[in-house]
Amino acid sequence: MRNTKIRALVFTFVIACSNSVAAQADSTHTFWDNWFVQFGADMTMQKPHGHAFKDAFSKGTSFGVDVAVGKWFTREVALRGKLCWDNGIIDSNAEWLAPFDQPGVNHDKGGFLSFVGDAMLDLHNVIDEYREDRIWNAQLFLRAGAVYNFGCDKGSPLIGVGLANQFRLSDRWGLYADVAYNGVSSGFTMDPSTATGIGSGSNMYFTLDMGVTYRLGGSKRQGFRQDTPVNSFKSGGIWKNWFLQYGVDMTLYNPCEKSFSDVFPDGFSTGLDIAVGKWFSPEVGFRGKLNLENFLIENKNLKWLPYDEEKHTSNYDGGGCVMAYCDILLSAKHILRGYVQDEKWDMYAFGRMGLGKNKSIDSLSPVVGAGIGGTYRLSRHFSLYFDTAYEGITSEFFDGISWSGATGGRFNGIWDFNIGLQVNIGNK
Repeated sequence: MRNTKIRALVFTFVIACSNSVAAQADSTHTFWDNWFVQFGADMTMQKPHGHAFKDAFSKGTSFGVDVAVGKWFTREVALRGKLCWDNGIIDSNAEWLAPFDQPGVNHDKGGFLSFVGDAMLDLHNVIDEYREDRIWNAQLFLRAGAVYNFGCDKGSPLIGVGLANQFRLSDRWGLYADVAYNGVSSGFTMDPSTATGIGSGSNMYFTLDMGVTYRLGGSKRQGFRQDTPVNSFKSGGIWKNWFLQYGVDMTLYNPCEKSFSDVFPDGFSTGLDIAVGKWFSPEVGFRGKLNLENFLIENKNLKWLPYDEEKHTSNYDGGGCVMAYCDILLSAKHILRGYVQDEKWDMYAFGRMGLGKNKSIDSLSPVVGAGIGGTYRLSRHFSLYFDTAYEGITSEFFDGISWSGATGGRFNGIWDFNIGLQVNIGNK
């Protein structure tokens, strides 16, 4: 009964996505251009923390189906949303699918379902130039999302990286083959043998996806307008529309075992941030960001950032924290209204993934989050920017302060606010 409901859910998602995007593709010649849908099958190979990789194929392999909807914003950059349902149709009898060491139970309960967002960079078109008749294109992608395991009724955040391969059959049809590495929390398995303790290890699984791609709208395979930005090395466009950001930030740390009502002053710090980014089109951009926390001005009442008591007198004395992020920027204003050359304001949303290092205890933890921000143009080359974002991080970052449990059953949060100066290198 449960499998029947899941199949109906996936089928409804496929039809709804196909119909809605197809209907919108013909409405304008701007945002609704260059959409695509994908349908395929996949194989996953899981390697839980604390278990030998050599056994992953025999004990962690499962099969499933996937559907995706995406859009090429330029010839080099695309965003894709992907839904995968694994071990729900074919029972793999894998021992490492929750519940552990009970082959067949995961399938009977419905398998596991993941939804991810991929930011894709076409390597062929960046290095060389776009060619309409190219048979094979390779794309590197960063991934963030969530997965729900029906076998243990538990969800988990997911981050990953992968390589996509697109093979052209005609103007509308193609084949795809993707491979990706995905990291998840111990909550995905809910078994003590896979516990990462404070989060210093990783539960992960590989995915191999193959299927067909169908391009929506237009008579040509990519159908880009003549004014679509070109971002290749060969054309020189890769060097256009970059920006630098310098600013200050306030960060609120909220370990899972602490009350947010006590965040001032127990979890409050300030810092500096620097970022470099590029708008590939008026709608989509990428940004790399470095936040230096609790190293310049000390909050003497800070309690929720740990430190090595044998070496330091405080987290500040130990060097504070360093956060490194990769942000995928989407300009909501330009998507909805189009780009205006001399406009003052811009608003954007972004997805975030990265790493956080607590220098005073020498820890390194994965981070995933999302935020919103905006810019106000002062002149051709200078703007003000402001961001706020919320991120989740493993308990290793807060070692000794909090613990989210052996299987990651609780959430450690970080909320930051940034403001500063942006230097625009070229025009968007």
